[in-house]
Amino acid sequence: MLTGLGVSSLSMATSAIPAVGARLAQLTLAQCRQAGEAALLAADATQTRAAAVAARA
Repeated sequence: MLTGLGVSSLSMATSAIPAVGARLAQLTLAQCRQAGEAALLAADATQTRAAAVAARA
């Protein structure tokens, strides 16, 4: 979702980098943008989480 919102730099534990990189490699920028847009349109945190889960599917 953050990538879809234009975030180009993420801070995380070094051990998380391979998994995050692998997951990002599986997604297109269009998918990331769609998830970001869904998050922006969400009315509350529950809907935002649902958008994040849907993006992972």
